[in-house]
Amino acid sequence: MTRPPPDFDELIGGDLEPDERARLERVHELLIEAGPPPALRSPHAVASKRRRRRGALIAAAAALGLGIFAAGLLAGSRGDERGTFRVVTMTGTAYTTGVSASLTIFDVDDAGNWPMELAVEGLVQSAGRRPYELWLTKDGKPAALCGSFLAEEDGTTVVPLNAPYRLKQFDGWVVVVEGSTSPLLTT
Repeated sequence: MTRPPPDFDELIGGDLEPDERARLERVHELLIEAGPPPALRSPHAVASKRRRRRGALIAAAAALGLGIFAAGLLAGSRGDERGTFRVVTMTGTAYTTGVSASLTIFDVDDAGNWPMELAVEGLVQSAGRRPYELWLTKDGKPAALCGSFLAEEDGTTVVPLNAPYRLKQFDGWVVVVEGSTSPLLTT
């Protein structure tokens, strides 16, 4: 199906200088003689190019996604990254209602250390700003010290600690004021 060429007078109008009109008419006739560009001669060729271009874009996007996934997998499986072994919830005792903590225990390292992070809420600063201590317990009593920390004025803190012990040998965790055995937080 071939369309008739566009009418020159309809395209240009009648308000041109004679020299300019003659020049544009020559260009118009040359364009009609040359015909449409090869890509536009067949509507199927245009659709085919679009499909190929779309396919190439999809393939490139898939390759990019695969590359990002592989990079994330490699970064995530590096030996120096620590995973979470378990999270222990701690609650206040009769001495400290409204106090809570979350103890994240990370995977044990090659030397046998259990890195941890303690996040506390509602634990006001102790009298005389004595530090608090996190202990592993045996039979409910403090048995192995895992570290000391201070609380912020608003009662919160997030602190890294460590347990260089075999956790199976203990039955829980407590937080006490340094020098005391009265638990303020317990599991």
